[in-house]
Amino acid sequence: MLNLHNNRRKPSRRVAAPVVLLPLAVLVLASALVTAPHAAQAAEGQFYLAPGLQWMKFDNEAVKPDHIELRPDTPEGISYQLSEDVWYYAGLGYDLTDRFSLELSTFDLDPRLSGSRQKVDIDHYKLDGIYDLGFDVGRGVPFVLAGVGHVNFDGESDTLWDVGLGLEFPLTDRLSLRTTARSFHPLSRNHEDNDFGVDLSLMFYLGEPVGGPRETRRRLPARDSDNDGVPDSRDECPDTPLAYRVDRDGCPIPVDEVARMELLVNFEFDRSEVRSQYFDAIGEVAEFLEQYPDLMVDLEGHTDSVGTDAYNQGLSERRANAVRDVLIDRFGVAASRVTTTGYGESEPVTSNRTERGRAQNRRVITVVIQTRQNYRSR
Repeated sequence: MLNLHNNRRKPSRRVAAPVVLLPLAVLVLASALVTAPHAAQAAEGQFYLAPGLQWMKFDNEAVKPDHIELRPDTPEGISYQLSEDVWYYAGLGYDLTDRFSLELSTFDLDPRLSGSRQKVDIDHYKLDGIYDLGFDVGRGVPFVLAGVGHVNFDGESDTLWDVGLGLEFPLTDRLSLRTTARSFHPLSRNHEDNDFGVDLSLMFYLGEPVGGPRETRRRLPARDSDNDGVPDSRDECPDTPLAYRVDRDGCPIPVDEVARMELLVNFEFDRSEVRSQYFDAIGEVAEFLEQYPDLMVDLEGHTDSVGTDAYNQGLSERRANAVRDVLIDRFGVAASRVTTTGYGESEPVTSNRTERGRAQNRRVITVVIQTRQNYRSR
């Protein structure tokens, strides 16, 4: 057992545990509100810092009466058990792989002998191996750990080993919240005499891993605002209605052409601005789409034959997009329900030999499309 001396005393430097825990709780909450497309990654060659708090409950046999040198003002008949205590935890880790890490850590505690003002200065230093179990529990990543270290009881040294189980919760691309429950066993005690501790720490990942970032289990679920199964980071149609089946870009998959409408949206020569006289006709298309939410529309842009093929192709696309903007901005049609296609001068409705014919060819028409429905529950 350990012989405890009180000739080396630290000045009191701690406030009540709730006061210490409050700033950390605020920091954790603020971190959790940060949104980012990626979560903290663990990969070969990456370092991290893990500052936090350590709480410890000591075994009843942690100290013995005949091994304690009491202070002169200690009352008689005190309990020789150590009180629970909480103070700082600090770790420095290194990811050997995306599943296995090594971490050096230390924590400092000053528990009291129950029923007295006498404190015992306890410092721990240890090296742990941490292994990711390879599955998720909600948004947490479970892991196991085991390690060996050194403990100092008021000048008396001992070797100890620890085993534990924990969860890591990714918050942002470089920040995670971690909690671990551990059993500590100093080698000078009987095998069944263990201390129990819980630590809470924020993990700050430093720099990029060797070879750059990689996909690992330490990733937040990708944000998917419209719940279509395609993450926002590559969703080209971010407001797709829930019933639509989508392609890999998050856009509705068209199936059948239902109807072809002549909008009679004609354009001035070499222009792509939609004139206000066509707003009523465009509004009718918007009303139709509102009445049939399982349909979408493709806008086909066309030009006359004046100009090069390449220029007219771009002009036809600009005209189709201009009508699309009116549907979306003026009439509130979901952007995911309106696609555009430019045909340049390739599909005239009449001859381009006259001004009248060319004016008729400068147009946008609509094709109403049935979409493939997705009846899977989400």
